[in-house]
Amino acid sequence: MLKIRNVTKIFNKGTINEKVALDGVSLELNEGDFVTVIGSNGAGKSTLLNAVAGNFSIDAGEIFIEGNNVTALPQHKRAEFISRVFQDPMLGTASSMTIEENLVMARRRGHRRRLRKAITSRDRTIFMEELKKLGLGLESRLTNRVSLLSGGQRQALTLLMATLQTPKLLLLDEHTAALDPKTADKVLELTRSVAEESRLTTFMVTHNLEHALSIGNRTIMMHEGRIILDISGDKRSGMTMEGLLEMFGKASGKLLANDKMLLA
Repeated sequence: MLKIRNVTKIFNKGTINEKVALDGVSLELNEGDFVTVIGSNGAGKSTLLNAVAGNFSIDAGEIFIEGNNVTALPQHKRAEFISRVFQDPMLGTASSMTIEENLVMARRRGHRRRLRKAITSRDRTIFMEELKKLGLGLESRLTNRVSLLSGGQRQALTLLMATLQTPKLLLLDEHTAALDPKTADKVLELTRSVAEESRLTTFMVTHNLEHALSIGNRTIMMHEGRIILDISGDKRSGMTMEGLLEMFGKASGKLLANDKMLLA
């Protein structure tokens, strides 16, 4: 479904601040895979996600989605089949617009623009049904401005907007990191539910080792711009955080005492 082949990205090339952010990364995701990506700051996690999203051009390699080479496609073209939820809850929604106005934009993403009534009764029925699944009472607040929502409510709404039109690929960039633990768990459970219901191919960057092992069907660990671990199946289901840290130490040559050292 997603194929990343020998991708390299170098920032500030040819300067004293040159940084190899991605070093010949290759990765394949099958349709329906939910892959969690873990690693310390600067490991290349978000850079890899941004490369897939088309935020910048890569220096070498190729990226394919459903067999189509998208390497040269700009970000707005890839957005037709890629949805993304960012770490900051404020980035995924338009604050000055109402909940239903945000949802109608998401519902008509990729459709040709034409003159018609902005929001139909059919739209509202669908929005209420989908919002009800979130369990946050937002189905009764369709005409409320999004600026009135809490961070967790906005992130849940962003997740719904990202999947209202089923994308080919869902990118999650530490989308629970800015939330309090209770709200983060709620949004994460919604993520799991939405991904399973629609069998979404999902790529989730996280700093949380527990989430990395408990969500999805595959865990990838990055270090210094490379993928050093790729765990799935029985090996992953029986893996503990301590075992993961031990594997990381052996693969990277970096001895760690705990997960905080890895994530620092």
